[in-house]
Amino acid sequence: MKILQLLALLFLFISCGPAHNDEEVKLLYDEVIRIHDEVMPKISDINKLKKRVRKLEKNDETSIALIKQLQDADDAMMDWMADFQKYKTLADSSKTVKMDYLNVEKQKIQSVSDQMLLSIDTAKKYLND
Repeated sequence: MKILQLLALLFLFISCGPAHNDEEVKLLYDEVIRIHDEVMPKISDINKLKKRVRKLEKNDETSIALIKQLQDADDAMMDWMADFQKYKTLADSSKTVKMDYLNVEKQKIQSVSDQMLLSIDTAKKYLND
């Protein structure tokens, strides 16, 4: 089910990309999307790591916390992608409004990226990868 949601959101990203009237806005938008595109494929790593931790059949605090950390990272990406669709509503907004929005979104997606990479690294260490 998550894969279908992911594909649907990715399709929306690609097919409904905004028109940019200003090069500076376009560059910032492209930077936000670049960060997203670099880390998005790691969702599959997160899902594989969750399965591997679950297969250990340990119900200790560490494994439970690790699965939660991986799931939270996955959820953070899905939430960010869903929320980022609001950018389309700014099509007729001023450059300042768009730039402010994109700067905030850049910080958010960087935070999501950091969260995802940390959860992957933690899981790999736990699994001795």
